[in-house]
Amino acid sequence: MNRPFDIALAQMMPADGDIGANLAKMETIIHECKRKFPNVRLLLFPELYTTGYVLSEMLKEAAQTWDGSTFQHMSQLAQTFQLYLAYGYVEKDHTGNLYNSLMLIDPNGQCIGNYRKIHLTPFEKAWFSKGAEPVLVDTELGRIGLMICWDLAFPELARYLAVHGAELLLVPCAWESPFHAPFQKFAMARAIDNTVYVAACNQIGSSSSFHFFGLSSIYGPDGRKIAAANMNGREELVHAMIDQNQRQALKKHFYTMMDERRIDLYRQWIWRE
Repeated sequence: MNRPFDIALAQMMPADGDIGANLAKMETIIHECKRKFPNVRLLLFPELYTTGYVLSEMLKEAAQTWDGSTFQHMSQLAQTFQLYLAYGYVEKDHTGNLYNSLMLIDPNGQCIGNYRKIHLTPFEKAWFSKGAEPVLVDTELGRIGLMICWDLAFPELARYLAVHGAELLLVPCAWESPFHAPFQKFAMARAIDNTVYVAACNQIGSSSSFHFFGLSSIYGPDGRKIAAANMNGREELVHAMIDQNQRQALKKHFYTMMDERRIDLYRQWIWRE
């Protein structure tokens, strides 16, 4: 059984198009996080935080390979502060395709997970290629599944990750107004559907025609919100403890859905014409 550990979400407003400024701010937040919450093991930043959520030609200039200068900088910070760091960025592959990606680095500075967003919004399809592979990572903290923002609206990905052992879902977001309610309800539903922890870290501020409202939250495996940002749209750190012992206890009483699925029937339904 994994020991309980502390997680934090960095609800922040990026500087659009200024990777250097955003990396400097991320370093400042890491310092602040370790000062306020010295026991934190994992820190999650929002979707596309290194560039800001700017859907324009700027993305092509800002895109980097997974192991580019942004990764090198964050890798050093992960080692210095002995943290798992997760952040959203614009990834460029060897053929020049762009992806809305999530990087997870361990305290040794190694890339242990790089997820490319599978479910793109209508706005994003003109700029990014679709990801195609779910990502699960085994760590000393437990098995972690990676998702990004709009992925929350689709039960299938979270269910796949949970069926394959995910205990915690990391979900960086750039979720815009006026869709406060769906953001919170989707995150809660994915937690309770699968009896997993869900950490959803949202941006704040405005970019292009989008206004991001924050409300970053951590949901327990019973769907209960165990930590959340205030409703003031300000930058802040959201902190909670992840306790897999509690999750296992819940799965023995009422929250038994994962064990009671009728896969035999579902397969018939999926292939039924």
